[in-house]
Amino acid sequence: MRTVRTTLLTGAAALALALSGCGSSSDDASEDGGSSGETRDVVDATGAEVTVPADPQRIVTLHYAATQPILDLGLADQLVGQGVFEPGIIPEDLADTVEDIPVVAENVEPKLEEIAALEPDLILVPNVLEEEVTDQLAAVAPVYTFTLRGGDRANWGQRTEEVADATNTSDRVDELEAEFEERQQSIAEEYADVIEGKTVAVLGAYEENNFYAWGESNMMGTLLMPLGFTWSEQENAIVEGQPEPEATVSNEKLTSAVGDADLLFLDSNLRAEPNAFMTALQETALYQDLPAVQAGHAWFAGKNTVAGYTDAHYTLDRVEEALQALAEE
Repeated sequence: MRTVRTTLLTGAAALALALSGCGSSSDDASEDGGSSGETRDVVDATGAEVTVPADPQRIVTLHYAATQPILDLGLADQLVGQGVFEPGIIPEDLADTVEDIPVVAENVEPKLEEIAALEPDLILVPNVLEEEVTDQLAAVAPVYTFTLRGGDRANWGQRTEEVADATNTSDRVDELEAEFEERQQSIAEEYADVIEGKTVAVLGAYEENNFYAWGESNMMGTLLMPLGFTWSEQENAIVEGQPEPEATVSNEKLTSAVGDADLLFLDSNLRAEPNAFMTALQETALYQDLPAVQAGHAWFAGKNTVAGYTDAHYTLDRVEEALQALAEE
C-alpha cells in the first residue's frame, strides 16, 4: 500500500498551541447543538478500535472518497472541513452544498492547524497516511480510517458502510444499496437485448502518453457487470497480476488493450467533461481507430474512481443514455 508522508508541524508544541486556542468542553458543544458527549466504540478499516461520538456534529474528511458518502448519508450539515474539492466531481445541483466548506488537506496531506481550528469531533482519513500523521490528528479529534487503496478498493459500497459505521448512520446504507441494485436490475431487464453479447471496456487517462486500464473486478466493473455486459478480455489480461486490477499503460498498447471492446466508457467528471489527458488521448490516431470509436460507441460515463452512490448513479445515467442510443440504431 502506498503511504503519504506529510510535513509535520515543528514539534508537538505547535499542535498544542493550535489546540489550546480552539478547544471546547463537550457540555458547551451540546448546548450549541453539537455532540451530546455520548460515544461508541467502532473498528475502522485498519482493524483498530476507535471511540467516536455517538452523534458527530463536526466532521472533517481528508479525501473526497469520504466526502461523497457523507453527502449520500445525509450528513452535509455536519461537514465542516474536507479534502481537495473540484466542482466537477459533484453534480451541479449539489455543488452549493460543499463548495464553501474549508479545504484542509493538500492532496491527502492534512493541514493540522487548520483542522484543529475547526474543532471537529470526528476526522475521517484514508488508509494511505503514515501512523505518525494519524497520531497527530488523533490529538485533535477521534480518527476513523476508511478504505481508499488496497485489496478492497473496488468495493466502494464498503467505503460507504465504513463512513456510516463511523457516523452511526448504518441504517441508511441498506436503503441506498437496495435502491441502486434495483436500478441495475431494471436497466438489465429493459435493455437485455441490447446488452447481450456486448463487450465493454473502460478507459481513463491521468498522465501524458499513457492511459489507465481497468479490469472487471474494479469499481466500474461493479457498476457494469451486473447489467449483463461482458468485460474486454484484452483489458482484463493487461491488468492481470496487478495488486489492484488496474494499470497505467503506454498509449502504444491501446489497440491490444481494448481493441476487442464493442463499447467504451470513458472517464470524466460529473459534467461529462474529460481531463486534459483524456482529451489528448482521444486526439490520437490509435484511439480514433479503435473499433468501438469507429462505430460511434464511446461515451463519457463519469468518474472511473467511484466515491459513492451519487457517482454510481451518474454513471448509470450515462450508460442508460448509451443503451437508448444503441436501441435506436
